[in-house]
Amino acid sequence: MTENDDAPPPTPPPPPLKALSSQDWETVIENFQQGGPRLHGWTSPHLIPALLDQAFVSLLKKDFPLKLPLLLFLEEFAQTFFTNEDSLERLVETLRAALHAPPDGVTITYLFKEQFLVSTTSVLVSLDVLALFRPRCTESLVELLLTVINRPNHGPDRQTRAVACECLRELEKCYPCLLSEVAGHVWSLCQSERTHASQSYILLFTRIINNIIYFKKYNVSILVTSVPLVPFNVPQSILVVLNSTSVSGRSSSRSISSSGCSNISNKDISSNSVGLNYKDLRRAFAFLLESTLVLTPCGMMEFLGMILPMAVALGLQASMLKVQFFGMIYSFDPLLCHGVLLMYSHFSDAFDGQEEEIIKRLMLFSRETHRYLVFRFLSLHWLLGLLSRLIMSKEVEKYKAVVQMGLRFYPAVFDPLTLKALKLDLLAFCSMYLSGLTLKSGSNEEAGGGKSAVSLFEDCLVSVSAFKWLPPWSTETAVAFRAFYRFMIAESSHSVIDPSTTRIFMQSAVLHALQVLLFPFPFIGQVPSNRLFLMRDI
Repeated sequence: MTENDDAPPPTPPPPPLKALSSQDWETVIENFQQGGPRLHGWTSPHLIPALLDQAFVSLLKKDFPLKLPLLLFLEEFAQTFFTNEDSLERLVETLRAALHAPPDGVTITYLFKEQFLVSTTSVLVSLDVLALFRPRCTESLVELLLTVINRPNHGPDRQTRAVACECLRELEKCYPCLLSEVAGHVWSLCQSERTHASQSYILLFTRIINNIIYFKKYNVSILVTSVPLVPFNVPQSILVVLNSTSVSGRSSSRSISSSGCSNISNKDISSNSVGLNYKDLRRAFAFLLESTLVLTPCGMMEFLGMILPMAVALGLQASMLKVQFFGMIYSFDPLLCHGVLLMYSHFSDAFDGQEEEIIKRLMLFSRETHRYLVFRFLSLHWLLGLLSRLIMSKEVEKYKAVVQMGLRFYPAVFDPLTLKALKLDLLAFCSMYLSGLTLKSGSNEEAGGGKSAVSLFEDCLVSVSAFKWLPPWSTETAVAFRAFYRFMIAESSHSVIDPSTTRIFMQSAVLHALQVLLFPFPFIGQVPSNRLFLMRDI
């Protein structure tokens, strides 16, 4: 008898997982989402690969009805299923097979292909595959996406091509300068595309140029297309950064950005880049400015968020951007108005003298009763921020114009109470500066158009005068006393160490006007009970 005869018999391999039906997949998805003991039965080392194989087979079946829920399931539990390169490569190959399958409108649809693109990209981004695995996994996906978008003006799959552009933009955002070497091809595709998918092409190209400028990768020529579009290779500069981080022993502690990707710094990439190519970058920038007519409001906000830092980095004149985009302030879309205010915050000097025009437009925006109430609120919040910025500028002429414009925001008769409260806040804010302007100018007429803080306060209370006969717990009464508080705070000196703060407040004309309003009777016993109750709460 040999020594091997005494050894225990080897453990038999686990039985193969049976083919899962639609009902079985519903149970599996529910067990994973519930967690706890129901999840432990599926997370054994031999079940996960078998379950993943079943998922890939089911996704390509024509009679499988749960394709979209299964894709979302794999995306949600990506860290459980995709733990090695083989599983990721199989995912990309399954995606390739799904994209090549002709759509039949029932089981293989464009919606399924688009969701497959999004889910696969999300899996690779969330796992940070370029830092943890060989670059071939990322190259396979990028190559497939570039193949999809390399069909400009093809009508039936235009939405799929737009989704592929968005996936590439997310990868470029996660790994800056990933597509820098194929920027010339993307530019050519932008010029050729004529369908509504052109917005996605333009935003992708804008993101590439933005990263080239920000990370100072100026040695890339975006006009030359000597590098083929496919096969795709990850730029050597990115691999050098990732490899140097891994060799130095910091791969496990590498900082991860909010998107889940390696935090590649500006210095890391620019250290491998030499030379300047401002001429090509300016040409690309000019092309982007000419392409804004095809952008939707949401696309315009994405575009402005990338184009403004580019203009600063290239040293371009802000007046060029103002001429191009200032007309959006006259649109009826809040996003476009927000875009103009975003430009104003970056280049306030270029808008010198046009602040009053912006305020007039925002004032009109807040008065349009057919708009959603939240947009009218937003315009008033913009006005508060803009007025604060202008008043803090210490320019006397702007100071006067701003206060005079702010005094026009009286609440309308049929304004909702919430809108009235915000307008009263705006007027109380302007009243803070009326006394200062009066002292500087010497007359109320020059300062506030004949208005004093007291007259402004009395006029504002007309819109909430119903508190005089309403019960103390009414909303109208709460809004009125909120306005009282705002105006009285505006009259105080806001100084903690100044001993005259209380004296100034007690001698305030607004406080005296409020006393006359609330206590017009000579004896306290004749004061209505609801006013005594409210004054006690103050």
